Amino acid sequence: MEPMPKPPMVRTLIGGVLMGLANLVPGVSGGTMILVTGLYDEFITSIADVTRLKFTRRNLLFLVVLGAGAAVAIGGFAGTLSRAVTLHRSAMYSLFIGLTLGGAPLLIRMIGAFRGPAVAGALAGLALMLVIACTSRARPESDAIKEAVARGEFVIEPAYVRDVLGGALGMAAMVLPGISGAYMLLIIDRYTTVLASIALAKQYVFRGGHGNPTDFLSVIIPTAIGALLSLVLLSNALKWLLHHYEKPTLGFLLGILVGSVFGIWPFDASSTGAEYGVATALAVGGFIATTLLARLGNHGKKS
Repeated sequence: MEPMPKPPMVRTLIGGVLMGLANLVPGVSGGTMILVTGLYDEFITSIADVTRLKFTRRNLLFLVVLGAGAAVAIGGFAGTLSRAVTLHRSAMYSLFIGLTLGGAPLLIRMIGAFRGPAVAGALAGLALMLVIACTSRARPESDAIKEAVARGEFVIEPAYVRDVLGGALGMAAMVLPGISGAYMLLIIDRYTTVLASIALAKQYVFRGGHGNPTDFLSVIIPTAIGALLSLVLLSNALKWLLHHYEKPTLGFLLGILVGSVFGIWPFDASSTGAEYGVATALAVGGFIATTLLARLGNHGKKS
């Protein structure tokens, strides 16, 4: 087997920025962005090696550059997206639904022939997301929270178990094209809180440590613990499943992707016809955007 050529550092940095932005936007997969930039094999190999404590100059440099690009994107846009979802939930959720469903064609292409194992996996994933949607419906933001966010403030409400789970899901989703870690945060109702915590952490750093760091640390620390556990324990397991049971695993991911829509359906009985029209337009636009991005990475469909 011929060794992979060394990845260009500029493209790696761009890939990191795209991955960071994708991890902020529910429906857009960080794994898809890595696939789009042609870095997926390098990413999976580097993650697997580092989690097995196999450090080389190549994998460390790649992950540092990639991580730096992602950190810049996440730090720069977390606050903006947190405010947008809090103040314009229905519109943003509609966009996210379209972005999410736009990842389905990529997974379908990766599956190829949609037969028994893939169908069984898809039904299992769909059933799992339906259970989650029925048991963890997102709470509407209170008027007080909306008013605070409109003033430029961030509201932090710790939920340690869900934050550990959110970190684990987010990190696991990074290695899977078509699955969005941010969308999983949205499903368990921790999306705006995690993004607000990142924004507050950035403010704390740029203000030289002034202010009380306890609020954002109460969310960031458990989320980071979940992400680290996922990186060490789940990434290699998911890679093994994709290698040995590719069709049912990809089918399961497709079921999760389609079923996740039920967890954030944005409408209620008070929605007007105009609101449905705007929401539909946003959903269609999101679907087209993600589909076009995924097509750019079609060369990696068997990665």
